[in-house]
Amino acid sequence: MQQDSVAVSVVDKASAPFAEWTTERLDSWKEIASFFRREVRTVQLWEKSEGLPVRRQYHKKLGSVYAYRRELENWWMARSARSSGYGVRMDEADEGASGVHPKAPAPAAPAPESEHGRILLFPLEVCHSRRDRGPLQQIMDRFTGGLKDDLTVELKRCRVDPVCLASGALPSQGVSTPSFLRNVAREFGADTYLTGTVRYAGNQVRVCVQLMRSGDAVCLWTDRFETALDSVLQAQLELAHKIAQLLAEQMARGPARREQHRTVEREPAYHATMMGLHFWKMRTRTDLMKALGYFQDAILLDPLCGDAYAGLADTYVSLSYNHLMPPRQASEAAASAMNMGLKLAPQSLHVKNAEINFQVNCAWDYAAGERLCREIVDSGCVDSRTLQLYSSLMINQGRHEEAIRLSLHAHRLDPASDMVNSQVAFAYFYAGEYASALSFIDRTIELRPRFVMGHALRGRTQAERGNWDQAVEAFERGLELSSDSTFLKALLAYGHAGGGDLSTANEILCQIEAEAGDDCFPAYDVSAVHAILNQENEALHNILKAYDMRDMKMCFMQYDPRFTRLRTLPQFQRIAASVGAYGG
Repeated sequence: MQQDSVAVSVVDKASAPFAEWTTERLDSWKEIASFFRREVRTVQLWEKSEGLPVRRQYHKKLGSVYAYRRELENWWMARSARSSGYGVRMDEADEGASGVHPKAPAPAAPAPESEHGRILLFPLEVCHSRRDRGPLQQIMDRFTGGLKDDLTVELKRCRVDPVCLASGALPSQGVSTPSFLRNVAREFGADTYLTGTVRYAGNQVRVCVQLMRSGDAVCLWTDRFETALDSVLQAQLELAHKIAQLLAEQMARGPARREQHRTVEREPAYHATMMGLHFWKMRTRTDLMKALGYFQDAILLDPLCGDAYAGLADTYVSLSYNHLMPPRQASEAAASAMNMGLKLAPQSLHVKNAEINFQVNCAWDYAAGERLCREIVDSGCVDSRTLQLYSSLMINQGRHEEAIRLSLHAHRLDPASDMVNSQVAFAYFYAGEYASALSFIDRTIELRPRFVMGHALRGRTQAERGNWDQAVEAFERGLELSSDSTFLKALLAYGHAGGGDLSTANEILCQIEAEAGDDCFPAYDVSAVHAILNQENEALHNILKAYDMRDMKMCFMQYDPRFTRLRTLPQFQRIAASVGAYGG
């Protein structure tokens, strides 16, 4: 297939960064947790119980921890294979990665499964009114705790296998995000989890419960139940019985789907796809090459893995966006991978999101992209990635209030995601609300300090506020993390030009001309440098070059504040009108 030959050539060119990746060190629990996209206490538990290869450096008073990415990756793959029954021993998987082979305890024999699978019961949340004080709050808290206990008994009688979490097992309010709940459910091996709220007014109580799928937090069933508190014990028993009966019926309808889901998760192709997705989210040059390799491995292991093709398509788009692959070549490879994914798994949300990504950034077909977004939202099977893409599409069309609303919706679904926080910042930036943009940029960089695009957006935001020294500082940090990315160099030239250092700006432009090839030249960002230097002819020449190359950043040109001075020029308007007009 065409994308295979493209991928091989890209990976060959990227062999040098792999040497750098293998020695990259993570120097804190926070960085190690970020690598796995888990909570800190989860990875600390892994070290104690499963031999996560974390090293320690002891000082006179305090010690520090560190780990190598290669060792963590090998441990993760070995853990996945071991838990899936493929018989890979941890010490065999780690051989050659380090001189230390942590021994993981052998997993206990699995308990026999119940008829309806395992469900994790989170403590029900009581919605207290501000007017309620003292005894009434305590009564309702005790009622809710007793209801959960009775629900556990009733579920067991219905042959459902409940896993219970005590209230004290959860972190403080504000940390129990949807992504955290999914991770906890996965750690306990639960297919689903139950959450709910208890509201009350006078003698009346209303309980709302939601059955969520652990893999993607899709709501499988929800209902509400009401009772009067004439007899607390009787009310608890009746509510628990009703909830358990309906819940068991819902869970009994999908045993075949659950077994199919477990079978998929036991396949090596699934684990390779998940590793590819992990590295794709990192977005650096080295990580994108790693993602490409994992997705190709997944396809070799299972040629029918639609999600692997979706990941491959998204990776080609990201390679082009970062000027690591010629845009037209990347677009062709992404189209081929996306079409294969649609053929194999047309109902997969990952595949649908990849199609939106392609239509908006490669085909520039905004009408098709918006139609696909609406179909997913209307179906109710939506995730933060869909909303992130939808928000970007609204930015491209100047519908900034909708872009902010969609990005904030994604943030409510996944508030701990660096990519989601970055999208909120992006939406505020293009709406001209720079103070709000900076707050979310800071949160993004706090979540992932090495996120190149976060530093790039921080620099652009500071530039729009006239803080040129801070803009240059942010661009320099992004350039350092990106391993001399050409478009980061163009942003740095823009920062120096705006700050009045014309000689440095021109020197960087000359360096880009000498180093960047014609097919991966960052013409869009170079055009912005010429625009701020009032060099209209050079700016228009480069924006036309970016259009001819199909540079993916052209989607933003109509509302990019760097091109304010060019926006009234007829040639600029003609180019801007052509972007997004395809298929419309």
